[in-house]
Amino acid sequence: MGLADPDKLRIGGVPEHFNYPWLLAIESRRLPSGIADVSWLDYPSGSGAMLQGLVDGEIDLAPLLTEGAALGVARGAPVQVIGLYTTSPLIWGVHVAPHSRFATVADLRGARFAISRHGSGSHLMSLALAIDRDWPVGDVAFEIVGDMPGAAEALRDGRADVFLWEHFTTEPQIEAGAFRRIDDFVSPWPAWVLCAGKEIWQRRERELTELFASVIDSAALLVRDPNRVVRIAARYGLRESAVSAWLKTTRWVTEPTSADDALTAATSMLRKAGVRLTT
Repeated sequence: MGLADPDKLRIGGVPEHFNYPWLLAIESRRLPSGIADVSWLDYPSGSGAMLQGLVDGEIDLAPLLTEGAALGVARGAPVQVIGLYTTSPLIWGVHVAPHSRFATVADLRGARFAISRHGSGSHLMSLALAIDRDWPVGDVAFEIVGDMPGAAEALRDGRADVFLWEHFTTEPQIEAGAFRRIDDFVSPWPAWVLCAGKEIWQRRERELTELFASVIDSAALLVRDPNRVVRIAARYGLRESAVSAWLKTTRWVTEPTSADDALTAATSMLRKAGVRLTT
């Protein structure tokens, strides 16, 4: 287990535009009393790795994909879901190799899905896509690739056929010729929930709640910032047109909001997919 510093909090998250409000809050030093410092740790491999980071005590807080948090809670992971981080769903790009024979999602029945790890969003949303298409989920095959560069390599080498990842994050890779997007798949629930390690939540609920409130405030300021598109594009290496399109689809919470309904919907999908929900 990691050793927590009583004056410091460690936040883990994917290095993507959704988490810009966290970076703004940290960099502006809008920290609650009792917290001397907050550090941000990038988790490019996604929610499965962040959930394990919370369990192992490597991080104290993390915005997780709802489906990943639902799986962790169902399996008894020592985490506390604090509430929704966004009220909007995630748009998952359905990606294949540039010269793949696959042209539509219908062609993907029986295809091999590249996933960052079991229990990750790329894994669980591949199952959700199969359910949506009425494919036998038991026939869905997976290739563990670790992260987005690993997926590009697996698709190029023919070890996998398709890769689900957030639509706008993959724009630079599509432009570079690493992927070809054939469609999108929208998650049937709000995309992100905020989770804490259960032990630190029990000890420091007030400070964690105040920190999240400052992040909500940062998101509200970002939405009103006339330079938001330029700033986000520069920070994450995205085209300004892509950032403008993404902002139209994204809604951060404006006040603390229960994630219960979102977790219930995600857990229902996991049951339909036959995912083991007990340890």
